[in-house]
Amino acid sequence: MPPRPVDISLIISSRNRAYGLLNCLDAIATAARQASHLRLELVFVDNGSSDDTSDIFSKWAASAPIDTHLIYETLPGLANARNTGIAAATGRILAFTDDDCEVFPDYFTAVDAVFADDTEIVMRGGRVELGDERDLPVTIKTEREPAVLTSELHAGGFIHGCNMAFPKALCETIGLFDPLFGAGSQFRSGEDTDYIHRASNAGIRVEYFPDFVVKHFHGRRKIEDIHHLHAGYAFGNGALYAKYMFDRRSNMRGMLRWDIRQALKELIGGRKMSEEMGLTYRRQLRDNITGMLAYWRSARRTATPMAIRR
Repeated sequence: MPPRPVDISLIISSRNRAYGLLNCLDAIATAARQASHLRLELVFVDNGSSDDTSDIFSKWAASAPIDTHLIYETLPGLANARNTGIAAATGRILAFTDDDCEVFPDYFTAVDAVFADDTEIVMRGGRVELGDERDLPVTIKTEREPAVLTSELHAGGFIHGCNMAFPKALCETIGLFDPLFGAGSQFRSGEDTDYIHRASNAGIRVEYFPDFVVKHFHGRRKIEDIHHLHAGYAFGNGALYAKYMFDRRSNMRGMLRWDIRQALKELIGGRKMSEEMGLTYRRQLRDNITGMLAYWRSARRTATPMAIRR
């Protein structure tokens, strides 16, 4: 009798996260025990760690209540690691979280429930709560109402890569993550924004659904950490603006125009992006432009039509 198909593959990419990794893994174990009626697998991608990350995972996996696969990807970058995880995953639904997150105990049952009645491909993202109240309230998404991505909205932050799920069939429709984007890549961030945008451009419904939840223990407690984070996001968004500049299906030019308008309003006395954290639209636009120029310079060097990359 053939083995039962895997319902959900959870993919985690990790690099030098030996400290704190067990908290992430133990939360997965708790959720897996609560979802014993499902066939689950955990695909753990070690993206070139130089610490004990893989050893800690292997010891935990020996008694884990979930099928596990330890994969190595030496090419740096979150997109490369996620693509390697996708290639190894066998589940109908691919779910993604990060090694500094903890899934809620009902995570797998909630993911299964939101995809159970679909008759077409849908990409979804869930709620991201702050894991440690000492951390600043960034890289979270706490809205309690579902929402659908439209052309009037920016794909960035609509759903978060640390709590994202979709059928594996989506990869056959739009391809894999672009390795030029994401943490550890040339353009620092935005691999999830790019993937969400490509799905939406392809006519795939993209939903925010707050019922499946993770806690994010990001550890950023200083304002300068937030400035560095937002600079990376704005740089990556700028590269995405350049990538889609000549794509008529894309709304990225409209998003760039919005950023320009906000910066101009701020210049003449309008509100800042965040007074509390010292974030400004003008600084964001500066980093957007830097990212755009970097993308175009890279395109010229490689003589590749990067603007039409999938």
